[in-house]
Amino acid sequence: MTRTPNPDRRQQLVAIDGPVASGKTAVGRALAQRLGWKLFDTGIMYRAATWQALRKGVHLDEEDSVADLIRESKFQLSPQPGTDSVEMDVFVDGDDATPHLRRPEVESGVPTVAAIAGVRVLMVQIQQEQAAQGCMIVVGRDIGTVVLPDAPVKMFLDASEEVRARRRAAEQNGGADEASVLRATRRRDARDRGREASPLTVAADAIRLDTSELTLEEAIDAAETIVRERIPETAEEEATRTTQSR
Repeated sequence: MTRTPNPDRRQQLVAIDGPVASGKTAVGRALAQRLGWKLFDTGIMYRAATWQALRKGVHLDEEDSVADLIRESKFQLSPQPGTDSVEMDVFVDGDDATPHLRRPEVESGVPTVAAIAGVRVLMVQIQQEQAAQGCMIVVGRDIGTVVLPDAPVKMFLDASEEVRARRRAAEQNGGADEASVLRATRRRDARDRGREASPLTVAADAIRLDTSELTLEEAIDAAETIVRERIPETAEEEATRTTQSR
């Protein structure tokens, strides 16, 4: 069950950045479960914005129009139903966008929308307001550099292009051609790192964790060790649980 943060725990935040398929969301989800925190995958905000533009018939290449639409839209986040869930649903103008976020047209359009400076400014504000609740793992591509530059723990997860493409291909129904996924991965990397607004970069004080040769469980364990070393309260809680379980 997720704990309710009290005022002295509002700065208990972990920022996780990294390129596509580096494992940041899976690691972040497991960390949230182990710590009893919430997971905020900020990518859902850009997916929701993309879905909103598509359903309103706004062309994604019309940056000013997309930014105006997002500025006029109301985005709300709500914990997913069920006491065991660490993730959140996103609503746009009162409609649940969550079931639509993985649609192919949203998947292909989100890099364009996410690169719009006006959209990112609005999204960052929402993300910061949400993270202010504390006790949260916040995942994205500009968390440690832009959204939460003062987060007590910053991690940058990475993996080789080939490994990430293999993971991405395996995620698709029935698998996909790794060569084409690798090309798409390289295009996405170039776009994320080269955009003018909040490019994907490693925060100066972030801890880099290469997951190329790690199993998911090994990556989660490594990330948890980093968090517990840098946020004393979590280490104390773990020690208490360990003692009680004996």
